Amino acid sequence: MILQKIRLQTNHFLPLHHFYKNILALAVTFDNDDHFTIDAGHSKLIFEKSAYPQIDPLYHFAFNIPSNKIQEAHDWLKERTKLLWIDDYNSYITDFRAWHARSVYFLDPGGNIVEFIARDDLKDIINEPFSSTHIRNISEIGFVFPEQGFKQSVEQLLKDCQLDYFSKQPPQESFCAIGDDEGLLIIVPENRSWYPCKDKPAGMFPIEITFSDQNVVRTIGLS
Repeated sequence: MILQKIRLQTNHFLPLHHFYKNILALAVTFDNDDHFTIDAGHSKLIFEKSAYPQIDPLYHFAFNIPSNKIQEAHDWLKERTKLLWIDDYNSYITDFRAWHARSVYFLDPGGNIVEFIARDDLKDIINEPFSSTHIRNISEIGFVFPEQGFKQSVEQLLKDCQLDYFSKQPPQESFCAIGDDEGLLIIVPENRSWYPCKDKPAGMFPIEITFSDQNVVRTIGLS
């Protein structure tokens, strides 16, 4: 699965623009006064001003980085922002052995949980110092369903979009991964805390996800 374009909302428009352009040094362009686009490798991440200022949208998303660069990415990020400590691993770096992947996490100025993930099975190895130019694509995006009927909602999404569960992650009662190493929908029920935080409950905020799978392009979302 290729996550081509993700559209999110925020009440922290200018701080996010500054962070992704000047701190993470990604290519960021203002499309107009209401939204800007971040070029994240082969994907685009779009932030637009929230239509509901009284609600503070919060999301989880991840970027794929080269398979051999997690430690360098950790060091690079640590110079630019505060990393999230992972109690489960007693480290700033996770080791998802079943997924053959390692991650580092941080919060952006909008409170979004952002992840850099290095996946061994992509065999994406480089021999130069890590920088933001090595972000390959949006690797994961969190998607939220109501707690009631969660399993049925996931099964309907699989059917409607002709998708499959991630082969390395059997579906759980409150966590499902759909797709592959290139791109994953991380599906959770409303109010489940986004990993690795304990105080960032998943909410059903406006989101639009455009992805391709087997050369078919689809868009799903919440408004």
